[in-house]
Amino acid sequence: MKRLSKLGKPGSKPNIFIIVSDALRARNLRLYGYETSTSPNLDRLAREGVVFLDAYATTDQTDPSFTTILSGRYPVTHGILRHGPEVTHEHVSTFVKTGTKLLPELLAKHGYVSFAVDWLDRWHKRGYHVYGTPSALMPRRILGRIGRAKSVVTRLLSAAPSWGAYRSLYRFFSRLGYSNDRLSPSIFDAALNLLRRGVRDGKPVFMLIHVWDTHTPFNYLPAFMVKKFYRGGCGETVEEMAGKIKNPEWRRVVLEYHLRGIRCVDEIEPRYNAAIYHFDAMLGLFIDELRDAGIYEDSIIVVTGDHGENLVRNGVFIGHGGLFQRVLRVPLVITAPSILPEGKRLRGYVQHTDLVPTLLGLAGIDSSGYIVDGVDVEPLIFDSRPVRGQVFAVSSTAPKRYALIEGRYKLVYSPSPRDAADKYGIWYQAPVELYDLERDGDDVHNLAESMPDIVRDMEERLREKLSALHRKRVSLILKSRPRRGGRGR
Repeated sequence: MKRLSKLGKPGSKPNIFIIVSDALRARNLRLYGYETSTSPNLDRLAREGVVFLDAYATTDQTDPSFTTILSGRYPVTHGILRHGPEVTHEHVSTFVKTGTKLLPELLAKHGYVSFAVDWLDRWHKRGYHVYGTPSALMPRRILGRIGRAKSVVTRLLSAAPSWGAYRSLYRFFSRLGYSNDRLSPSIFDAALNLLRRGVRDGKPVFMLIHVWDTHTPFNYLPAFMVKKFYRGGCGETVEEMAGKIKNPEWRRVVLEYHLRGIRCVDEIEPRYNAAIYHFDAMLGLFIDELRDAGIYEDSIIVVTGDHGENLVRNGVFIGHGGLFQRVLRVPLVITAPSILPEGKRLRGYVQHTDLVPTLLGLAGIDSSGYIVDGVDVEPLIFDSRPVRGQVFAVSSTAPKRYALIEGRYKLVYSPSPRDAADKYGIWYQAPVELYDLERDGDDVHNLAESMPDIVRDMEERLREKLSALHRKRVSLILKSRPRRGGRGR
């Protein structure tokens, strides 16, 4: 196999890698206070860079979150307010009309070549020179032509008794053409293959890597990894827990998809931890390849989750919908050996909207010509100066559901019960919720009725925030319209 070689010319812009682990929440990582070691390689990466301890997603589903990560704009601004089949023509039309650009489009003007290993497709692939899934990007060999081969090989890999056996089996089957478009071994292999094919003119590289390990279902995991975190015990079966789910459609989705292959409720979080460990192991191998090739030293590497994950809440599995802390608080680690300090653990709010302006700033690129909602967080990194006083988020699972965090308090607000309700009825708690995050970091005790003054003040600021974003969206649409009698900008 062709060796990985150094990218870019001496003195050129830094390479940029954004690695997103789907549904990875902060609370299950030692970096964020978790007792169990689930991510030793991410811990090592963090010691060589910067950890943002108060990092937040802007929404609770993948399509709007990825659009924000790569555009620097809130969903309310860029228009992608829903996920998957619930994204409408109107949503995409707003994305286009607002002139929203993705990071690869912005970087192309500065000589970057952009790659993505991802399957979201649609508007997400704008600006990339190469975009695709592992099965589309890797050479098709014999297993790639056999319809049932992937499921058979995935089951064989899950039975591997040790890390060495797992790696050996994976290498053997991958040489025969096995790939799994959602899992990190195939995804990181495809990323390395793209880099090996190389950028021959010395241009810097931007690469997006989207892995699915930490998203349900967790039935692919090798048994030895599960045993590392699950010690046995079965206080309640998944079937018994599902019996408490009132919505029959959600009950079916949980049993047939999310928790497929899991017998006991006690096993769910340990399997999630094993999924983190699986992703982390492959992340470590990928970073080692970058180190060995001399790429790591000249790169900015971002690791985050697009949103978090609830798992079981109030006795039932509810996935990653809703504006809960488990969903909004995400890990964010940025490492750049030639640019950033080492070993910094920073307090102060940051959001996914801040990634685009920060990365452009670190790369020495003037971003003043592109309007974002985020801020460059370099003052926080280098001087420990706060860059934002609040966190704003919007739910993609309810008609009108918003969150505002200021200081110790978090407001979750909908104008009416109908606006707060989701289609399954599982993420709705009350139209208005208030939490004291210093005492209640898991959204358990709603203080809205007992603290009406705080609710009123925060509601007012939330409405101001929404009004400002709506005005910005209208302004962007008007600015992007072609001028009468001439061509648009």
